Amino acid sequence: MNEVIEFLNANPVGCLGTVDNGKPRVRPFQFMFEQDDKFYFCTANTKDVFKQLQAIPFVEFSSTSKDFVTVRLRGEVKFSPDLKIKERIIANNELVRSIYETPDNPALETFYLEHGQAIMFDFSGQPPKIFDF
Repeated sequence: MNEVIEFLNANPVGCLGTVDNGKPRVRPFQFMFEQDDKFYFCTANTKDVFKQLQAIPFVEFSSTSKDFVTVRLRGEVKFSPDLKIKERIIANNELVRSIYETPDNPALETFYLEHGQAIMFDFSGQPPKIFDF
């Protein structure tokens, strides 16, 4: 699993897939960090993606490196009201800090994936590496 975490830290920007009225929705998204086998992300509670995550709390996130190595995370979404998680995100991400300014911004929502799977693969012909978390 460390290989997946290192990959996502080096390649945090990818796409997050949700379901909206029974149809797939994909948008650019950024992985924040991993802690205690939980993969953290954030969004605003004013966005459609937030409503989609509440309605159907299962997602897939995919990121690809410049060498075409890909990691896909899939799992169940759990929202976290933990201010320490929000503080860590704000402190370590300039873009998020520019949008929300402070960890106690009422629009800022953090969520993590749990009870999921990470799949790492490339075009080498080797089988994918699969990790359950």
